[in-house]
Amino acid sequence: MSTANLRKKILSDIEDLPEKKVKEVIDFISYLKFREDEWFIRFVNKRGARAKAEREAGRKFPKLKDLQKEYR
Repeated sequence: MSTANLRKKILSDIEDLPEKKVKEVIDFISYLKFREDEWFIRFVNKRGARAKAEREAGRKFPKLKDLQKEYR
């Protein structure tokens, strides 16, 4: 499928979504662009190594559901 056809399909599919879902699509697109940044990749790798060390040292981490509640 050509890029032009893909874009038309995406726009068509988005038109049918409720506002909340459209915002989720926009957030996801932002995430896809954001995660390609070199500084973000370095940050994730550094934070992942730190979390692994903390976990091995016995530190407890909050559950994903609890973090999501705080975010919303």
